[in-house]
Amino acid sequence: MEIPLDYAYELGVVEGAYFLLEIDTDLNEVHMERIALPGKRLAEVELVVEDRPGVLAKISGVFGKHGANILFSEAEELEGIGLAGIVAVIDVSGMKGTIEELKGELESLGVVKEVSLRSLE
Repeated sequence: MEIPLDYAYELGVVEGAYFLLEIDTDLNEVHMERIALPGKRLAEVELVVEDRPGVLAKISGVFGKHGANILFSEAEELEGIGLAGIVAVIDVSGMKGTIEELKGELESLGVVKEVSLRSLE
């Protein structure tokens, strides 16, 4: 993809940076946002959780305990079933332990029903 120089400057484009693209085909729009500078190790986390107050705080606490930094997250209610879906991109560069240990602790939270965690390298 080629981006005009003045737009690249505004977006914070630097070689090796990580970007999130959100495409809305209904509106014919693309939203681009830099989420990490070069040199990071990133992972994507997808969760199905109970839809109630405090759940995101518990999950964030697990990330913090393991030294994983949340760079992006989005949550939405799953229609009428008392559950929510969460997608997050985390920086695991300074993480203590392994991704599998992080996944295991997330799974052990009573509020988390499903966890998918994959490296973005």
